[in-house]
Amino acid sequence: MFKRIKLMTDYDCYPLWDIDDPGDIDPSELPLSEETVKRLLQWQQTYEGIMNWDDPHSAGFASEADRVAFEEEGISLWQQLQQELGNDWEVSYFSELQGKLLKTPTELLSRQ
Repeated sequence: MFKRIKLMTDYDCYPLWDIDDPGDIDPSELPLSEETVKRLLQWQQTYEGIMNWDDPHSAGFASEADRVAFEEEGISLWQQLQQELGNDWEVSYFSELQGKLLKTPTELLSRQ
C-alpha cells in the first residue's frame, strides 16, 4: 500500500507518484471516489493537451488564466486527496506556479 504520495503532472504518466518507491500510480488503485479519480485523469489530460510534440519548446498554457486555473484545480485535488485518504497518508503537491514540492497548504503563496 502506498502511504506517501505526491500529486504532480508529467507527460504520459498518471498524476500520482509513490514517494518511497518512485513511479507513477494509477489512481484507481487507491481508495478514492470515482469522482476524484475522474478529476485526476481529466487534470492530467489538460496537462497533456499543452504539449506540442512537433515543437516541444512551444508547449505551454494558452494564457496565464489557463495556467492559474490548472493550478487551482491541482490545489483542489490535493485537498480532496488529503480528505479522502485520511491521516494514514502523506500527500504532497508539486506546484507548477511555485516550481516546488509542497507538503502543507501553509506553503501556498497567496493567490490574491
